[in-house]
Amino acid sequence: MKIVILGSGSAYGCPMIFNQWNLLDTKNPKNIRNRASLYLEIDNKKFVIDTGPELRLEINENNITDIDSVFLTHGHYDHIASVPELSRASSSKGHAIEIWSSAETEKELRQTYGFMFNGREHESAGLKWCRLPDLGTFTSQGIEFQTFQVPHHQFHCSAFRYQDFAYVTDWETIPQQGLNMLKGIKLLIIECNNGLYPEKNGHSDLENVKKVIEKICPLRVILTHLSCRIDYNAMQTSLPQNVELAYDGMTIEL
Repeated sequence: MKIVILGSGSAYGCPMIFNQWNLLDTKNPKNIRNRASLYLEIDNKKFVIDTGPELRLEINENNITDIDSVFLTHGHYDHIASVPELSRASSSKGHAIEIWSSAETEKELRQTYGFMFNGREHESAGLKWCRLPDLGTFTSQGIEFQTFQVPHHQFHCSAFRYQDFAYVTDWETIPQQGLNMLKGIKLLIIECNNGLYPEKNGHSDLENVKKVIEKICPLRVILTHLSCRIDYNAMQTSLPQNVELAYDGMTIEL
């Protein structure tokens, strides 16, 4: 399995609008972050988790040649902004693209992108809308995944596991059924939006991540969805030995 961190940033990106860097070292390219998104390649099938506003740029920069299936974690802008790009992606490649989302997330999609569901948009005919269970297994492109939900503001966010790998973003707590599903993994990529600054904002921080690590004991942990309060070099010195920060373009083979 090949994993590429397409974007490692929070909802506002790094730097934020008007070139606001906050606590970041402006000279470190690893502090330049697109909105959080992930690419998976499994048995020659190509998956993307979340489609932030920079998806087109991320796909081109990483020389990704196709997409078979997309998993959407929830309906916030920084995770669904490029859903309309998938219509052109499907038509240009000449095959359907599956888009997986929970019932809650699909409701948000229909409110935001109603034109994609009303049958009048020709290119949208190449998209196959698929329903994620709130908890359990699902099969996309012949490959079985597991999923569960974590609370995030007034939303619920879908997390995913495939074999020894799991991805959890936009969370404040992880319910017991989620922790049970995460046990035994080797690699956990998980949101740490707040870094060293605990805050009740629907997101997580390093202390929360450490508690999860103690319960599920993954071999390697990569922190993503990082805000402009998290300077890459400064934060690395505060991390446990098996924990590291994501950066845009980071590639992992598992």
